[in-house]
Amino acid sequence: MVAVAVIGAAGGIGQPLSLLLKLTPGISRLSLYDIVNMPGVATDISHINTNSSVEFYVGQSQLSNALRGINIVVISAGVARKPGMTRNDLFSINASIVRELIEAVADTCPKALIAIVTNPLNSTVPIAAHVLKSKNCYNPKRLFGITTLDSIRASRFVRDTHGID
Repeated sequence: MVAVAVIGAAGGIGQPLSLLLKLTPGISRLSLYDIVNMPGVATDISHINTNSSVEFYVGQSQLSNALRGINIVVISAGVARKPGMTRNDLFSINASIVRELIEAVADTCPKALIAIVTNPLNSTVPIAAHVLKSKNCYNPKRLFGITTLDSIRASRFVRDTHGID
């Protein structure tokens, strides 16, 4: 079976993502991590009637425990872009978050598949690759940038602007 960690599980992307993963039959263990608000989110997710177990971890000191024995890591941690915020502003915040998280992944579960949702993807994925290379555990077949949300938003924008159903 498969053990999955959602890093940033209490956030706006992490919560629905955790819900969808809990409903996925092949997942036996779901490890939810964030720096705040995890007990309530994890309790709600754990009540979903599937065979997978749910564990939660809060704070930097518990990050390595959240990653122990994990096969797939999904990183949705970071801040969302707010009105008036430039991509550079977003980068300066999220780049350091992703760097620290990837260092922990490299140290704790270096063979895990890593899916990054944190924007800006064109910067956070290369940062992750650089950190993994520096830790001698980079495998380009195990690092992914997830653009599905951007594709869905673009599709909706086209639909709305052109009146397409």
